[in-house]
Amino acid sequence: MQDWIRAYAPLIGRILVGGFFLWNGIQQLLDLDTTVSVFTQAGLPQPNYLALGATALEIVSAIALVVGFKTRLSAVVLVLYLLLMSVFLITASSPPQTQTFLENMAIVGGLLYICAYGSGIYSLER
Repeated sequence: MQDWIRAYAPLIGRILVGGFFLWNGIQQLLDLDTTVSVFTQAGLPQPNYLALGATALEIVSAIALVVGFKTRLSAVVLVLYLLLMSVFLITASSPPQTQTFLENMAIVGGLLYICAYGSGIYSLER
């Protein structure tokens, strides 16, 4: 059992966490107008470029995380991305927003765990 956990848990964890960001990035890309409007409503400068950049960053980092390429760097990038998005785009004025913020912090915790322990046996880094 211990060998199975050491071998497959990091892989499954990377796929689940990275898959979340990959799915979200693809959804943002498919509905870029909504993504731009979110950045616009937040009052951020150059919302078109920010939306494209954020979407590209999310997709590329997620793919790297899933396949285990530069795993720690990818996880750090996604931590910073998620923290920035949480600070700039989430207002704690309503319970759903508070829930989203707390969910983001849980994901940050998982990403920090990946930063600390790396990609595991099954990755492109090995």
